Amino acid sequence: MTITNSSTASSWFQWASEQCSFWEAVSRGNNLSNPIGPLAMLKDGSEVTAGSELVSVGTMLSSAELGLLTGVLMTLFLRHKFNRLKEELVECKVQKRIKNLTMIDVRHFLFILITFLEFVALSPIFFSIFYGFKCYRLVVACVLKRRHGSHFKGLLDGADVVWAIERDNSRGMINIMAYIEEPVARLATKENSTCAELLLVLRKRISSRLMRSHQAHPKMFWKRHLELGYYWWSDLSQLSIEDYIRYLEYIPVVEGEKYIDERQLRAVMSEINNRYLPDEHSSSWEILVGRQPLLVKERDMLRYPIIFRVHHSLGDGVALLRLLLEGIVDKEMPSRWKRISSFKIMNIEHILNEKSLGSMPRQNMLTKFWERCPSPRAIYEWKQKHLRLLWTIFTAPAFFHEVAKRRVDDNCIHASDLSNRKVVSWIHEEETSDSRWIQIIKRTKQQVPGARFSDAFLTALSSSLQKYFALKSDFVPSNITVVLPTRVERESPQLKLHNKFSVALQTLPIAPGVDLQEPNRYQNLLNRLGDVKQHSDVLRSSPDYLINFWIMSTVACLFPDPMLRKILTSAHSTLAISNLPGPQQKPCIHGYELKNLSFWIPNIGQTAVGLTLLTYGGRMQLGILADRAVIDNEDDAHSILEETIAEIERMGAVVDETS
Repeated sequence: MTITNSSTASSWFQWASEQCSFWEAVSRGNNLSNPIGPLAMLKDGSEVTAGSELVSVGTMLSSAELGLLTGVLMTLFLRHKFNRLKEELVECKVQKRIKNLTMIDVRHFLFILITFLEFVALSPIFFSIFYGFKCYRLVVACVLKRRHGSHFKGLLDGADVVWAIERDNSRGMINIMAYIEEPVARLATKENSTCAELLLVLRKRISSRLMRSHQAHPKMFWKRHLELGYYWWSDLSQLSIEDYIRYLEYIPVVEGEKYIDERQLRAVMSEINNRYLPDEHSSSWEILVGRQPLLVKERDMLRYPIIFRVHHSLGDGVALLRLLLEGIVDKEMPSRWKRISSFKIMNIEHILNEKSLGSMPRQNMLTKFWERCPSPRAIYEWKQKHLRLLWTIFTAPAFFHEVAKRRVDDNCIHASDLSNRKVVSWIHEEETSDSRWIQIIKRTKQQVPGARFSDAFLTALSSSLQKYFALKSDFVPSNITVVLPTRVERESPQLKLHNKFSVALQTLPIAPGVDLQEPNRYQNLLNRLGDVKQHSDVLRSSPDYLINFWIMSTVACLFPDPMLRKILTSAHSTLAISNLPGPQQKPCIHGYELKNLSFWIPNIGQTAVGLTLLTYGGRMQLGILADRAVIDNEDDAHSILEETIAEIERMGAVVDETS
């Protein structure tokens, strides 16, 4: 490699392109007969000599080249700085974690590690049991298929089995109630009664939309059976639409009265919420239409109750609510959809999408490859998902140890055994009222960074339970255990009847509520909300939901009924709380709006109290279902809801004072 002896280059880039080796030129240093770099020129065009007048540095680099070089250097500099800053942040986080590490954290990690090693040592036994029952389940499915032929529609899967295992004192049914309103003046001008019209419309719509030859959701009309220790579905049902949809029985009223009141309706709901479904409880749903309306004197309106009773093995709350709204409410059905099939190819929306995609120009191979390549966000999410999965597997043995040694709640609404008699009550946020319970809860949660809607609601519920304990018992617990169900998968655009939910246990502190006469009432509210949030954060950062979902979706269906009953029995919690977001727009049936939609969840195991919250039409609806072994009348159950709402309003008053 040699350097050229002469150069006519006027810039560094031109000079570098003429050299064979830049590094060889640098190594020769000042001993070169020809200097390194382009020749600097005078203004008159002659070469530079000693004492000559030099031109500007622009003769060495052009403006574009100088800008490019500056940009490259700045990019390298900033990249170095950002990498260094990132390293410092990582080091800072590691140092902070090590600094905040306590002996409790060390002992907890060692406990997790030891239990995981124990699981690894015993894993051959566990896997043998697991696959043994899996093979046995397959054998049972083959036997039932051979025995019942085409009427065998498969064994119940996943969480469906959890709700099929029920006792007479706590059957796994979700009860949903809504009102249809009508002015009293219109009643005298109608030939047919409103309840008769509703009954006819519901029967026609269910028949035409869900019971046609190509059933969109055939699982609705299957029957549950228990045979050889496993639950299975059968389509051998003789029920007609009249069996599924019928009138609610008459409610006794005082002589001369034409209408019922809410107290009488609560008594009826308490009686029917746990009773059998049609066909000796083998069917999955029924609809009851009330013939006796409630009178709202303030607005001179009549309210007809419609009650939907659905077995939880048919689907979770989100799926069942969608089934209700998509199956019976008013909607425009295009003529092209009248003979729609359950197959995707017959879906009109799918056909239109396919046609629109077919009219687009075909993409080349490079574009298709680029589209299939995962984005950085997708790679990051995949990484986080698998890290969570590995952490869940690592901590699962410790989770089972902690659940086994968890202390059982001790309070006046925690039952050792349930009865077959229930108590039902509810509170509706009327659309004509000036209350804004949802907005109050949202404003309250904003007072503590990171707090959630459920945290603010649980704070209000904590105060209500504290007053109830103080009134009904000499002992007020410092905290209770609550069951919080949640959905672990997003709802698909196409409705699917399945149970994609999980549950976990959370500690709820029990503390007195807001005292409007106390000077430090705002700070006390923040402290209570912070305590609830702390327990909520612990739950959400733990793998409890994932572990329980794996148990319910994978393990539960493997074991026969007698074993599964013992495995799933739990007596730790006091109450279950379900928070379900409903539609913001109120649907209609036959032109009538569905008002005050509310629901009640069944008792789980020995958890004797279930509380529900539904946001519907921008309003909040509360419901409570309790076993009479712990709450023996509707008034006591209703007082828990009333005090919860009163505490929410007091929280709103305190927050308004600071704004």
